[in-house]
Amino acid sequence: MTELLPVLTLVGGLLLGLITGFPMAFTLSSSAIVTAFFFFGAQTLPFVATNVFGMMSSMVLIAMPLFILMACVLEKSGVAEDLYAFMYQALGPVRGGLAMSTVLICAVIAAMSGISTTGVVTMGIIALPIMLKLGYNKSLAIGPILAGGALGLLIPPSISLVIYGMVARVSVGKLFAGGLAPGLLLVASFLVYVAVRCHFQPSYGPALSREERVPLKELFILSKGLILPLGVVALVLGTIFSGIASPTEAAAVGVAGAMFSALVNRRLSWEMLSDAAMRTMSISGMVMWILFGAACFTSIFFRTGGQAYIADFLIGLESPVLIFGFILTVLIVMGCFLDEITQVMITVPIFLPIIIQLGYDPVWFGVFFMTVVQIGYLTPPFGFCLFYMKGVAPPEVSMADIYRSITPFVLIQLAVVIFILIFPGVVMWLPTVLLN
Repeated sequence: MTELLPVLTLVGGLLLGLITGFPMAFTLSSSAIVTAFFFFGAQTLPFVATNVFGMMSSMVLIAMPLFILMACVLEKSGVAEDLYAFMYQALGPVRGGLAMSTVLICAVIAAMSGISTTGVVTMGIIALPIMLKLGYNKSLAIGPILAGGALGLLIPPSISLVIYGMVARVSVGKLFAGGLAPGLLLVASFLVYVAVRCHFQPSYGPALSREERVPLKELFILSKGLILPLGVVALVLGTIFSGIASPTEAAAVGVAGAMFSALVNRRLSWEMLSDAAMRTMSISGMVMWILFGAACFTSIFFRTGGQAYIADFLIGLESPVLIFGFILTVLIVMGCFLDEITQVMITVPIFLPIIIQLGYDPVWFGVFFMTVVQIGYLTPPFGFCLFYMKGVAPPEVSMADIYRSITPFVLIQLAVVIFILIFPGVVMWLPTVLLN
């Protein structure tokens, strides 16, 4: 029991910080520093600082603020509104068409921004009031926005995959390629669910009336709204997958594409760039502080032998089914309380050696990891997307409505997680084809 006391103190400090609502960065770092000081002495503290500095000097992190800046500029460039105007008319005449178009737009926004908040907030403001006004069932109006927005964790250029690549020391380009197939599989599954649901319950997603539809010629004019967002996606992913640019260089290309989009839409101004830069600094600073705190935590967690305890426990399970069942449960439960960056920093150093020992590729595990973490963004009590939605939803949408709307989409995500666990080739075929 004495040997476990440092681990229990470290984990207890983390739980206390979560319960009291203390900022996550300082919860992680303070629990680590207190544990190190009392159990290993003051001479351990320079070791913690060295660990943090080593993480800070990673070149991979340069891509993070660039992708965030790209997302912030695109958010203000007006491309989402133009894209929705086209999809509104293109799929509106189909039952559930607006919900399906919302999923597709969220996927495009995820591929432009690399973060989950952009899709949820943008479509929550633009699409949700329109769907509710047209008589959509609340669950079918809210659920696709939440599920589609969470795709930002998985669909490249995911900032979360950049962080995973830094921690796991694997190619970010391969992670981006690996996340593409499961991301598209999730999109297709959401679309099928909406189509089937509206087929059997037409009142859930009524089609646009003939009076609200535009002629084919006008629809063709509206299609120009596809050019800019798809062009930015092609620039970023195309330069990475073709080997022309590294992810960091591709992020800079994406920023240039986002600014060009804002210029075309006459939204580019010093005020807009200043707002985008300030928001980028705020988000990047928050992420970096979490990374600093998590680096402190993991360094002391390893020093206490906590990783060895968990490794021995998992290896003792022997069955891969039980091992992955344990990992899946831990990630889903942690996802109810922690953001994905904290989860990456805490759990990947523990689980990854075991996954490699079982014969799985670390690139595959990164994609599997993010597919699972997406579920945490959508599950109560503290799923981040749920609160983003509540912040932008009309007053008639309650928290209970939001909770009810997400259940079928969480089940779909669980099914996809199990699918890529059984068939890992779904993840690995594209990285093998493009980047080997």
